[in-house]
Amino acid sequence: MSTEEIVRACTAEVGGYILATYRDKKTGVLNAANGVSALGALAGIFAQVQARAMLRFGVIPQTETTLVEISTKAGDHYYFGDAINACLLEGSEKSPSFWNLSAGAAKDPKIADKIKPQEIAKRTAKEVGGRDFGRPRIDSRYRVTELPADAVRRHGPWLLARFLELNLDPLLLMYVFGSVAQSFAAFAADEIPEVRADAPIKRADIVRLYMESAIPSSKLDLRAVDMAIEWKQ
Repeated sequence: MSTEEIVRACTAEVGGYILATYRDKKTGVLNAANGVSALGALAGIFAQVQARAMLRFGVIPQTETTLVEISTKAGDHYYFGDAINACLLEGSEKSPSFWNLSAGAAKDPKIADKIKPQEIAKRTAKEVGGRDFGRPRIDSRYRVTELPADAVRRHGPWLLARFLELNLDPLLLMYVFGSVAQSFAAFAADEIPEVRADAPIKRADIVRLYMESAIPSSKLDLRAVDMAIEWKQ
């Protein structure tokens, strides 16, 4: 398959997987909040996978701030740095970040002023190792019952294996997750008649929940979630 065909196949794989996983098997009703949160969490952990690939392939130089490991008193490890930020938050026209792409789901040109992803990132850094780390701050009417880190552990290794099978270029991971984020929003907002959502989410809140789950998940130790691999180009 061509690179474009592989990206399309992976995008369809992720979108179909999330939709099937978070629909009730009997009623077909979508658990919108958990689905959105899980998709954001997976985008976050795969942002770190892409960041590590960028370093390994020499796309960005290794500096003191490119990828930084933080250890807690409990012995847990978390990762921060410019490489992850480039994939998750900043990006460029040639290599857009997850935020660049997922923000389009809001259909609001001023969404950045409402979500303020950099503030979520600052809060995440302060909460590392604490009980509030990785807990999305979202309107209580949206019932997020699965922590983002649990969604990563549940789905991340399987999706990683599928991407490897499909020979996806790891530098295109944010294209995949950003594209799925845009299309999945219609389901979570209850705009697709064939798939009802249990509690429809406003599009701006969908984008907020994506980022509330993605940013802390991007800091997780790949070894702790069974996703530590050397992805070959």
